[in-house]
Formats: sequence, C-alpha cells, structure tokens
Amino acid sequence: MATRRSQIINALISHLTTNTSILEDNISRNYHVLGEVNDFPALTMVPRSEVREHRGAGRKIATFTIQVRAYAFDGDGSEIINVTEDLGEEIDEAVNTFAASAREFEVEEARVVTFSTDEGLFAPYGIADLEIQIAYEVNI
Repeated sequence: MATRRSQIINALISHLTTNTSILEDNISRNYHVLGEVNDFPALTMVPRSEVREHRGAGRKIATFTIQVRAYAFDGDGSEIINVTEDLGEEIDEAVNTFAASAREFEVEEARVVTFSTDEGLFAPYGIADLEIQIAYEVNI
C-alpha cells in the first residue's frame, strides 16, 4: 500500500491534470532537464523533506515541500514570457484549490511558496520554477 505522502502526490497530479492545461502523461515525478522534454506544457516534480510538528492532544501535522519545474513552448518565442507566466499561474491556482479536494488524505493546506520564471532567457522555451508546500494530519 502506498504511503499517505505518495497518495497525496498522486492526488496532486490528478488535480493538476484536471485543473491545468498539462496532460497527465506530461507530468513526471522525476526531474527532467529541458532537453529531455518533448511535449509541452510539461511538469516535473521532486518531493523534498518533510517536517513534523506536534500540536498537542495527540495531533501531529506533517509539512513537505515539492520542487516543481514547468516547461512551456511558444513556436516563435515572441510571447514565451506570457505563456510561461500563465502556466505558472494555472499551477498556482490549482494548488490553491488542492487542499479542499484532498480531504480524504487529511490535507490541511497546499500553497505555492515561491514562483519564478526564466524571463524569456530560453526562448522559444519557457521555464517556471515553483516550490509547493503541503500540510496534512498524521494519524498517530
């Protein structure tokens, strides 16, 4: 059986697929560099460390971070900055609604902590980096 953390990540992938323009086949749980991406928009995510906080009365909250890199493409490159920022905003909006859709996993909060783009440096490609934090209740 998958751990709760894995279940939450799988639910996040499904939620992003439903609420953004990114297809499920274009979302990877492994890090990929731009040269490895063939279909756009694409997203790679790498879960990072988890911190647990005891809140008393037997209640424990775990918070983990996911590093996300989104890749966009604009054929002539003239609008890539806007395309990349729009993709990042789509992801941000989807993450903001994730906690409400993942109550079965006791997710309390999901939020984007940082968001930056390459500012058109890789035109006609675009890269958006986001750091997501997800907090959920751990059953003791």
